[in-house]
Amino acid sequence: MVSDIKKILPIRVRNALSKLDENRIYELRLRQCGVSLNYGGRFFGLSDSGLCGHGMKLERSEIEEVLLKASGYSIYAVNDQIKNGFLSLAGGVRIGVCGEVNDKTIKNFTSLNIRFPHEIKGCADGVIKYIKRERGCFNTLIVSPPGCGKTTLLRDLIRQISDGEHNVLLADERYEIAAFHDGISLDVGQSTDVISGASKAFAFEQGIRYMRPDVLAADEIMSDDDVAAIVRAVNSGVDILATIHARGREYRQKIVRADIFERIIVLSSGGVGKIEGIYNGEYEKL
Repeated sequence: MVSDIKKILPIRVRNALSKLDENRIYELRLRQCGVSLNYGGRFFGLSDSGLCGHGMKLERSEIEEVLLKASGYSIYAVNDQIKNGFLSLAGGVRIGVCGEVNDKTIKNFTSLNIRFPHEIKGCADGVIKYIKRERGCFNTLIVSPPGCGKTTLLRDLIRQISDGEHNVLLADERYEIAAFHDGISLDVGQSTDVISGASKAFAFEQGIRYMRPDVLAADEIMSDDDVAAIVRAVNSGVDILATIHARGREYRQKIVRADIFERIIVLSSGGVGKIEGIYNGEYEKL
């Protein structure tokens, strides 16, 4: 996966990354003022010699070239994604895009954030017993700041619930969880159906109607529409598995109907994938 990403990078960035352990690279941020990366859960600059305090500077043309290569040399063909601030590639790679915004697109790109996906089967082994029940799962929310392993944990929970013969419907809005691309997908279980590229509201409404899932799964609850879609799903008798950017009980301030969640899994900012605590709906530790 990292070797595929390297192909779109400026050669000096590519050479610097080759000096590092690929398994510890989580995010790479390309900016004119300096390149940085999340390496093993901590942010560093990236220089020609490797990790440093302040990373190498890039020309704007180098940043634009990365996005051009990532789009297959057709920015227009992927504009529906770019105008929403990201570009998804095969294998769950997501590129966050910053630049000049107008009504139709983002142009004059100034910085990119490339997210390196990590499929770690078994990372949910210590969690699954707290959320799984005879039919489906408890309504579960995974909480942590960005870059702490929420998506990786979510993917493995989906896989384990699905392989346990429960039908799961996955709303893969930004192609990051199943990362379905040209018939290839990351492992989300044998009984998982995937709707890619659609809003959670659309995926949940259509999925409940036509796919009859036991569990609905989605990454990164952000908007009131996301919450409303989840509430409707719960009222329809479907279980929910989702994530949110927050720190501990802060999630209650971001979700109007936080009471719908029966299990809260909190990841620590002290290390990628580190479980800080597992709680019930009253935020009492289990």
